[in-house]
Amino acid sequence: MSHPALRSHARLPGFIQSVITSYGEGHHDAPSGSALRVDARPLRNPPDDPAVRERMLHSTGLDPEVRHYVMATRGAEQLVDRSVHRALALLRHPAPARGGQLHRVDVHVLCTGGRHRSVAVAEEIATQLQTVGVGCEVEHRHIDRPVLYRWVPQLTEHEAAVLQLLARGNSYTEIATALRVRSQTVGLLVARLRGALRARTAAHAVAVGYETELLPARPRAGSLRRSTSDRSGCE
Repeated sequence: MSHPALRSHARLPGFIQSVITSYGEGHHDAPSGSALRVDARPLRNPPDDPAVRERMLHSTGLDPEVRHYVMATRGAEQLVDRSVHRALALLRHPAPARGGQLHRVDVHVLCTGGRHRSVAVAEEIATQLQTVGVGCEVEHRHIDRPVLYRWVPQLTEHEAAVLQLLARGNSYTEIATALRVRSQTVGLLVARLRGALRARTAAHAVAVGYETELLPARPRAGSLRRSTSDRSGCE
């Protein structure tokens, strides 16, 4: 039986067109070389969820339950599909002459600790590539490393205020009025906030804010309905 950290998805022995490596950025030991970079950090992380933490903390993304949990995150399937399409596009691109060497496209998938999200996503990408005939080898660089403590972003007072206002649905103009700054300044603050939270968009920054508990937990739909009916009964 092969070591779980190195798994072959090749359809033909030796016919490897892609090496997919998962790793944890928190270990400061990223794989080297040219590769597609896939960031799995926005996905749900089992150790951060009190409902599954005890059960999944010491499992990995190779566990079907953990893999399903990670891939059930909104946007996870799109992340994998986009990565697979990019890899296939590069594989179809004419390769430069390399003395007969096989054209290869590698993929580096990262999360914080390299045990749950990046492993699950790397396996999912490999499965989809193998399904269309691409020989893959998957290496899980940090799967046996200790679980890292949760990443907690550090925000300035102004960035935290912008995050709160974005979460309430305020526009840039409304935020500028509330903070008594120019609209251009709000744009700069949002850009800094996105960088601090490793977010792609302002909406993604709000999502990360909830995930890292910088924002209070969202009220449940049932709670909203109850509070609405309570108010209507008082009026």
